[in-house]
Amino acid sequence: MLDILAFIQTSLAVIGVSPFFLHWYKMKQLSKEPLAIPPEPEIWPLLTVVLPVWNEEIVLKRKLEDLEKQHYPSNNFELVVIDSNSSDSTLVVLDDWKLSRQSKFKVSTINMDQHLGKSAAINRVLKENFTSDILIITDADALLGPDSLKRIARWFSDERIGAVCGSQEIIGNDSEEHKLNEIAYRSFYHELRIGESSFSSTPIFEGSLAAFRYSLIAGKQIDSTYNADDSQLSLLVHGAGGKSIMDGELRFFESLPSSRKTANIRRLRRASGLVHLFSRNSANNYDSTFSKIFRKEAWAHLFMPFFVIFSIISMIGHIIFSTFILLQTSTLANLHISLLLIDSLFLLLFLMGNKLRFGRILRSFLVAQWTLFLANIEMLQGKDRRYWKQDIESRNSIIREPN
Repeated sequence: MLDILAFIQTSLAVIGVSPFFLHWYKMKQLSKEPLAIPPEPEIWPLLTVVLPVWNEEIVLKRKLEDLEKQHYPSNNFELVVIDSNSSDSTLVVLDDWKLSRQSKFKVSTINMDQHLGKSAAINRVLKENFTSDILIITDADALLGPDSLKRIARWFSDERIGAVCGSQEIIGNDSEEHKLNEIAYRSFYHELRIGESSFSSTPIFEGSLAAFRYSLIAGKQIDSTYNADDSQLSLLVHGAGGKSIMDGELRFFESLPSSRKTANIRRLRRASGLVHLFSRNSANNYDSTFSKIFRKEAWAHLFMPFFVIFSIISMIGHIIFSTFILLQTSTLANLHISLLLIDSLFLLLFLMGNKLRFGRILRSFLVAQWTLFLANIEMLQGKDRRYWKQDIESRNSIIREPN
């Protein structure tokens, strides 16, 4: 029995994790030499900033004021607010701001009759005929770093670039443990995205701040039956011949959910969109370089979680049976003693995740695998996670953040 458990544990771990680990290591090395951003253009391109909202009365004014602080030529910048049938005073807040604002850029509103999720809202926007060069999508609960719009515009001076997304920084959370876990979770994948951007394109985008060359997505539609609208657009751009990248210096600021439960729900919703993304698209539709990235990411999202979870179950079984045999006979084969020590160290690192950096990374990795495992199960069950409830406390943290 021990031999079987040991074989299952090690085989699943090696087969499941090795492809992703090798990909991550290669991308980590590439991330040390990120793409160089072009200089400021002589003429700033036309921007359309899209702000999807649904019941965002708490943060909307702060978000609009944040956009006003962006130093970008007002004649080259317009804001489109698309409201998904809010039931609170979101539109009242918007109208009040329009009357009092000092900025001179154009502002327009699109009103949807139903709340159908962000992907449906983006599809509605894509039906419009804009004259802009760049379409920027940003969330209501994300604040932008200084001169973010200018930094985005600089990237698109390079004709190869078709899409750029920002990098998250966490603000305004009182729970240090919660914050450290989230930072570890994000940083582990941050290097991966930067490396993929250098190598070819990254298929996974940050929708809180994402920009797209409008000519590559104009008139197109994404699949509104699941979320991950940001990553769907990234794939559209790459398929149209553009390069989709993450810029580690293009920062947006978000507050964490107020509880671990809410954070887990948010993470599960994100994972749900990505497992749908990789299950509904094929690497064969893309060039050979990008298809390598796509296959590795598809493996990591659709298959690796099952290998990891069942490997851990086998590991727990091995620990229990090994300990029982030691207590009964005081003898155990050297192979199983060695594996028991490794398993014990693994558990110790997991339990002490907040004390050691490697333990924190390990815990974050395993939490991600569990989340993806659940997301895959929910996908098979047909569960819909396009809709969500805002976390009030994290939005209150946004408005408390100093200007």
